[in-house]
Amino acid sequence: MRGQRPTTLRAVFEECQKGHQNLTKLLAALRNIHATHPDPAQFQAEFIHYLKHSLVVFRREPAVERTLEFVAKFAGSFATEAGSGSDEEKENKGGNKKFHMDLFDFLLKSHNANSQAVRFRACQLINKMLNALGEDAEVDDDLYDRIFECMLMRLRDKIPAIRVQAVLALTRLQDPSDQSCAVITAYQYLLGCDPNPDVRRAILSCIAPSTHTLSGVLQRVRDVNQSVRVMAFKVLAEKFHIRALTIAQRLQVLQQGLNDRAEAVREVCGTKLLQSWLRLFEGNILDLLGCLDVETTCGTDEDVTTGNPTGEETIEAAVMWMFKQTPTDELITNFDLLKESHVVPLESLSCESALYWRCLCQYVKSLGTEGEEYLDRLLPNLTALCDYVQSHLQTLPSVEGGLDMTSAVDDHLRKEFVAQQLMMILGIPDLTDEVGRKRLRSLVHDMLLSGNMTRPLLKLLILRYCSVQPDQEARIREVVEVIADIREPITVLETSLSQEQMRQKELKLASIRVQLNEAREEMDQLVSAQEFQKAAEMKGRVDELELSKSDLLEEMQPQTQEVRTEKNDSVTLLRCLTIAAEMLQTLTLKGLSPTLRTLVDSLMLTGIQSQDPAVRNMAVRCLGLTAVLCKDTAVQYLPLFLQASQVDLDAIQVTALRIVFDLLLIFGLKAFGAEQQNQGGEGEGETEEPQQATPNNTANSLLSILTGMLDSENTDIRTNAAEGLAKLMMSGRVLSGKLLSRLLLLWYNPTTEDDTHLRHCLGTFFPMFAFSGRSTQECVEEAFLPTLQTLLDAPDTSPLATVDVGNVGSLLTTLTSRTNMRQFCVERTGKPDLPRDMEDYSAHDNLALKLCNEVLKDTYSPDVRMFCKILGNMEPTASSTAHLKDLYVLSQQITQELDDRLSLRSIEHFQKTLCELCPGLTGEGQGDTSQTEQQEGGSTENQQKGSTEHQGEAGAKESTEQTQDKEDTGEQGSSQASEQLSVLESSVLTAVENVDQLEDNVFATPAPPTNKKAQKGKSTAAKRKPVAKTPGKTSARRGKKKADWESDSDADAEASVSESPAPASRPRSSRKAATRTRVNLKDLLSDSGSDASHDDALIV
Repeated sequence: MRGQRPTTLRAVFEECQKGHQNLTKLLAALRNIHATHPDPAQFQAEFIHYLKHSLVVFRREPAVERTLEFVAKFAGSFATEAGSGSDEEKENKGGNKKFHMDLFDFLLKSHNANSQAVRFRACQLINKMLNALGEDAEVDDDLYDRIFECMLMRLRDKIPAIRVQAVLALTRLQDPSDQSCAVITAYQYLLGCDPNPDVRRAILSCIAPSTHTLSGVLQRVRDVNQSVRVMAFKVLAEKFHIRALTIAQRLQVLQQGLNDRAEAVREVCGTKLLQSWLRLFEGNILDLLGCLDVETTCGTDEDVTTGNPTGEETIEAAVMWMFKQTPTDELITNFDLLKESHVVPLESLSCESALYWRCLCQYVKSLGTEGEEYLDRLLPNLTALCDYVQSHLQTLPSVEGGLDMTSAVDDHLRKEFVAQQLMMILGIPDLTDEVGRKRLRSLVHDMLLSGNMTRPLLKLLILRYCSVQPDQEARIREVVEVIADIREPITVLETSLSQEQMRQKELKLASIRVQLNEAREEMDQLVSAQEFQKAAEMKGRVDELELSKSDLLEEMQPQTQEVRTEKNDSVTLLRCLTIAAEMLQTLTLKGLSPTLRTLVDSLMLTGIQSQDPAVRNMAVRCLGLTAVLCKDTAVQYLPLFLQASQVDLDAIQVTALRIVFDLLLIFGLKAFGAEQQNQGGEGEGETEEPQQATPNNTANSLLSILTGMLDSENTDIRTNAAEGLAKLMMSGRVLSGKLLSRLLLLWYNPTTEDDTHLRHCLGTFFPMFAFSGRSTQECVEEAFLPTLQTLLDAPDTSPLATVDVGNVGSLLTTLTSRTNMRQFCVERTGKPDLPRDMEDYSAHDNLALKLCNEVLKDTYSPDVRMFCKILGNMEPTASSTAHLKDLYVLSQQITQELDDRLSLRSIEHFQKTLCELCPGLTGEGQGDTSQTEQQEGGSTENQQKGSTEHQGEAGAKESTEQTQDKEDTGEQGSSQASEQLSVLESSVLTAVENVDQLEDNVFATPAPPTNKKAQKGKSTAAKRKPVAKTPGKTSARRGKKKADWESDSDADAEASVSESPAPASRPRSSRKAATRTRVNLKDLLSDSGSDASHDDALIV
C-alpha cells in the first residue's frame, strides 16, 4: 500500500518505477532491508536479479530511467559512507563497500554482451553511479583501470546511443593536465570522425577545457549538424575564457555564429557567448572591442568576392547584438565620453570609441521615430559635425610624404580608422538643412583636394558627395574638375628683371623724375604769372609723367603668373584613378558623356601605360567601369582587356578577367561580332572548332581564351574564370555541353580541393543551372557521356584518374532527373509544376538509349558494370511506347551478352521499371529473366564443356593438317595433342566445380579481399561462353583490347590473376585487372603446344 514502507526487494523495485514516490524513503527502506538481511551475498544476487529486468530494455522508458536512477543513488550512498566515521563504523561498513564494488564488477562484465540493450544500460548505469559519487570521492586503481578499458571499448560500439553513454561514463576519468590522456585523445578523434551528431554533442558537453582541446571545440562551430554547433557555442561560453582564444579565433567564432543559417545558432552566439564575454569585462563594451582589435580587423581591405562577411561586418553585428540586450536610454547614459557639445573630444577619440559611437548612432537611427530624440543627444547639427570631422582630418599625415617609423605608421593607421568612422557618421544626420548640406559639400570638395586621403577615405568621400549631389551629370563635371585640379594644380611663378634691365629702368625712372620736377616748377611759375591756360596744359604734362612713373615702377617689381603643370607621378595618377573609379561606380547612365570620354583619353589610357602595377590595375578597373556604361566603348577596348588578362601581372589579370565577364554578361556575345553559340566551348585540354559556321569567329575565339584559363596555375585566375563561365551559362549567354563538362571535371579535380570558393560556387551552380529548363537539361544530357568518357580514359599520371566515376555518373543522373527537378521547383516556387517546355521531355529517355548502345559496343569493357548501374537508376517516362520497346529490346540483348551478376541485377531493375511503365512488356520480361537465370546457373557447366570439346576438335584438326608433311612423326604429335586436350578438359571441369562451390558459400564465409578478387576473376573466366557475333557488331575498341590480350605473354596473364588488389583511390584499376583474366578457351588453344601446360595453370 502507498502509506506503508516496502519490506522486500521486489516491492522496492516496483515502487521506485513510479514517479510520485519519495526516493529518500525508498532509499531508507532499501538500506533497512540490506542491513537486516542475514546473507549479504544472497541480497546481492537478488538485487542483481531484479536489476536485470531493467537492463534488457533498450527504449528510454520512464520507469526504467527511474529505476536506474534509484539504483545509482543507492550504490552511491555506500561509497560516500565508506570513508567516513570511526574505525568501528568503517569495519561495519566494509560490506557496504563490497556491495558497491560487486555491482560495478557485474556491470563491467556485462558491457560486452551481445544484446545492445544490455550494453547500453550497463554503460548508462556506470555513468550514473560515477556521477552519484561525491566530488572528493576516491576510486580504487583496479576499478579505475577496468572502467577505463571497458568504456574505451564501448566508444567503438556500432550503436550510437551506447557510444554516447560511454562518453558520459568517461567524463570523470579525464586528466586535462596530461596531454597524452587516452580519454581526451579518444574524445578528440570521435569529435572529428564520429558520424552521429549525438555522440559529438555528448563529447562537447563532457570534454575538459584546456589548450589541448580548444582546437577540437572550435572546429565544431562549423559542424554540419545544428545541435552540435549550438553545443559548441555553449561550451565556448561556459568553459573557455576569451583570452584563451587568439584574436583570429575570436573573430572566426563570431563570424560563424552570428552569420549562421540557423536561428538557434545565431541566438546562442548572441545571447550566451557574447554576454559571457561581456560579463568578463564587467559590461564594458569598449574593453570587449579592445580584445577584438577593431583597428586591424576593420582596417583590412578584404576581397568581397568571396561572399564571406568582413571583419568589420562581424564586429558590427556583435555590437548590434549587445545593443539589443540593453535598453536604449541606458546605452546613451553609459556612453559618458560625449560632452555638452555632443561630440567626443579629439584627445579621447580612440578606435574603439569611434566604432562604438558610429554603431550606436546607426542603431538609434534604425529605431525610426522612436530614436530621433536619442539621436539628438548623440550628434550635434550637421555644420558643427562637419567642422569637428575636418579638424580631425587635418591631423592626418600626407600620403605623398611616406611614413618610415613604425610608431608613425601605427599612429597613421589609428587616425585613418577613426576618420573612416567619422565619415560614416556624416551619413547619419538628416540633410534637410541647406546650410549643413553646403558645409558638407564644401568639406568633401576640400578633402578630395587634400593630399592625405587614402583609398578607403576617398570611397567614403564619394559616397557622401553622392548624397549632397544627386544629379549625375553635375556630379561628373564637378568630380572631373577635382581630378583636373589634382593632376594639374595651379602654381604661381615669379619673374624678375635682370640687373642690366633694372639699371635701364632706374635710369629711365630718374629721367622721368627730373622731367616731372621741371614740369611742376614751370606749372607753378605759370600759375604765379596767372597764365592759367598754359598752366592747365602743363598740368596735363605732369599727369602724363606721373602715369609713366607708376608704370615704370610696376615693371620694376617681380611679376607673378599662375600656371597649370601636369603631374604624371604614380601617387598622383593612382589618387586620380581611385577618385574616378569610385565616382564611376555610382553612375547608372547609359552612354558616355563628352566629359567622360575626355577622362578616358587623358587619364585612363595614360594610367594603363604606367610602369607601376598598382596604377595599371586601377586604370584597367576604371576603363572597365567606363566600358560597362557604353556598348561601343566595350567593343573598342575588349582586345585590350583580353591582352591584360593574359600577359600582365596576376592581380591585373584577375581585374581584366572580371571586366571581360561583366561585359559579356551585360552586352552578350552578339555585341562583339558573332551570334550566340550553343555548341561553343572547349573540350578536355584542347580547343575545338565550332560545328556551326558564323559570320565572325570572335565569340568562339573569346570563349576558347576564357575556357583555357581554367587550366591556369594561379588559383585566383582559375576561380574567376570558372565563376565567370558559370555566370554566362546561368544567364543563358552561353549554352555548351562541352563547357559544362569542363566545369564538372574542374569541380571533381583533386587539384582544386583546397579552393573552397571554387567548390562552393560550382556546387551551387550545377543544380540551379540543370533545373532551369529544357535547354539546360539538353546541355547536361550532351555533357553526360563525354564527361564519363574523359574520366575513364584519363591516364594514370592525370589527377582525374583518382576520381570516382560512379559518383560523377550519380551526380549527372540526379541533375537530369524529373523527380529532382520537381522537388527543386517546390523549394523555389512552392509548386511542383515543371516548366512548360519540360512536359514532353525527359533527358533520361535519350540517355538510357545512349547507355544501352554504349554497353553493347563492348561487353568486355571493364566499365560495363558502371554503365549498367547508371542505367538501373534511370527514370524513363511513358511518353512513347515505341521508345520503351526499343529500350526493352536493347536491355534483352545486354542480358544475353553479359554474365556479371551485379550488372545483370541493374539491368533487371531497369527492365522492371520499363514493364511498370508499359504493362505490355511484362510477359516478355518474365521470360527473359528466367532465360537469363538459366544461362547464369544450370547450363554453365554444359556450355563450358561443349566449348571445350569444340575447341578440342579444332585443335585436333589443326594438328592433323600439320602432320601431313611428316608422316613419320604424325602419330606422336596426335597423341600429344590428345593428352593436352584431356588435361584441359579435366582442368575446366575442376574450375567449374570450384566456382559452384564458391557461389554456394559466398554469403556464409566471406573471403579476404585478395582471395575474393582472384576467385572473381577465375569464376568469370570459367563462366565465359563464346558468343557468335557478326564483324559489324564488334567495335574497334573491343578488337584492340582483344588483340592486346592475345599478344600478352602467358607470364603476364598469370601475374594479372595473382596480383594484389589495387589501391582504394583507383577502383577502376582493380576492375580492369580482374577483367583481363576473361580469356576464351579458343584463344588459349590457339597458342602453341609448348605453352599448353602454362595455359592450364592460367585456367585453373
